[in-house]
Amino acid sequence: MKRMQETDIPAFVRDVADTGCDICAIGPGHYVMGDVDVPRGKRRGLYKKLAEIDARYGSRDHLRYKIASHLTSIGRHLEAPPLASEAWGQFPASEHKLDNEAPDLAAVTAYDVAHIPTYAALLIAEAEGAEWSHVARVTLNIDPERERERAHRVWASHLARARWLATIGCGELRSDLLQ
Repeated sequence: MKRMQETDIPAFVRDVADTGCDICAIGPGHYVMGDVDVPRGKRRGLYKKLAEIDARYGSRDHLRYKIASHLTSIGRHLEAPPLASEAWGQFPASEHKLDNEAPDLAAVTAYDVAHIPTYAALLIAEAEGAEWSHVARVTLNIDPERERERAHRVWASHLARARWLATIGCGELRSDLLQ
């Protein structure tokens, strides 16, 4: 199945809006397309146009957060609290201070063990397609508007470490638990 590219987002939004169907972001990670303003007699034609747009651009679920971010940037948004489906946002913030760089060792460290909830939240957020800046704000408590480079560095470093722990390092964690 065809997958929409990030570069297609502005054209996709424009094409949907040009049909007369409203499209707007709801909160930081969701968007909706609505036809309530379209007269009932014109909706069948609208649905056909939307189906053509859907076929042209393909699957876009992996871009949900980026589409919502674009819609917000052009003023097409409604503020809403995060949904419960954003499971990664439900993890408690770490009681331990986050370093600017996660460990880059071939062994599990005390730092890693102390930050397991943070690593889990990062992996779940990635699986859900969450926008990195939103994850940095919610999970890492770093404002990407004020500290963009640092927020991205901390997010990227800790996500890379979380991936390592989930694949290679987990064997070491398990052996520690069995001893």
